[in-house]
Amino acid sequence: MIPKIKDFPAELKLPVFFLSLYCIFGPFVNLAYHISKKGIGIENALRYYFGSEEEMIPPQSLVSFLEVMHFHTWAQLSVIFILSSLVALSSAGRKIKIFLILSLFISSIGHIFLPSLVRFVSQKLIYLLFLDTVFFSASIIFSAIILLKDVFSKKE
Repeated sequence: MIPKIKDFPAELKLPVFFLSLYCIFGPFVNLAYHISKKGIGIENALRYYFGSEEEMIPPQSLVSFLEVMHFHTWAQLSVIFILSSLVALSSAGRKIKIFLILSLFISSIGHIFLPSLVRFVSQKLIYLLFLDTVFFSASIIFSAIILLKDVFSKKE
């Protein structure tokens, strides 16, 4: 039988607790970072990706996207794998687990690739990028809340 997080001893619950805290606050740090770089709104995000001659802002290059994608592909994969593995060990229902695991991985892929698709394929994808960012952040936060619930639950 696969163990549940609520049945873990304290020394295993402690890392789950701290990972959950990081996962709850991480999306807010990410939001603050993106607002500081791009500003708020669709027009500001498009200006960030495409540049602005009037404001002497250069457009994002393919190399700059590849630099970000290179790091995020492996770093996000590691965190999402750990988070989704812990969600699988949670006491949440099977459908919720499957939904969260799929949403974490699919929205993570969107988070990595959509910015370059906005820049090099279609500006209209910016709306999908915003939706993906909200969905990705919500999936992370909701997963972390489920884990925290199990960390503070008693053994059965």
